[in-house]
Amino acid sequence: MSCYRSADTVLEAYMKILGFNGAAAKTGAVAALLSESLRAAAGEIAELGETPNTALVHLVDIVKEFHDGSFTNIPSSLQSTFDSMRTADGFVFATPVHWFNMSALMKCFIDWLTSLEGTGGLEGKVAGVIAHCDEDGGNQTVTSILSPLVHMGMLVPPYCGFFRNRYASHSEAAWQVVDHQLVGKNVVRLAACVQFNKRGWKLI
Repeated sequence: MSCYRSADTVLEAYMKILGFNGAAAKTGAVAALLSESLRAAAGEIAELGETPNTALVHLVDIVKEFHDGSFTNIPSSLQSTFDSMRTADGFVFATPVHWFNMSALMKCFIDWLTSLEGTGGLEGKVAGVIAHCDEDGGNQTVTSILSPLVHMGMLVPPYCGFFRNRYASHSEAAWQVVDHQLVGKNVVRLAACVQFNKRGWKLI
């Protein structure tokens, strides 16, 4: 849903995209890929004539405890981020690959999203995924993240399950070198389409 804010009595359209860094490091390879993806998203939003509103969230700063099995409980450290997610148009989830899967930080964060899923807070939001690995496990990690996101009602655009490994420069047409930017751009493209969906989404 499109967001609007008042600026000197003029209604100004803006799009909000959040990026989640699932790495413990705030300045490593995962954070760099995510930052570049969000910059591409901001550029795409500007091309659409809207005001970019992007933010990078380091999960190491907000994920402080394991999920307790609750469908409603939200830890205080996550409350502000969850409030922001409710008003966002889309997300980019980025993680390192740890033994053919997402990081423990990312898994714990997605577990806590159960509290938003139960209230419909994620329904119709657009999501893309970035995974960084040494050799193998990138595609497996991407799909392990996308599965719960889709089950929560999120939408995934084309080419938004990206991974990069040490052989990136040898990938066909060097797609592993540049396509993380495509994730940000296409999250914005689909979010723009969703803004025109006035009927909402069917549950049954």
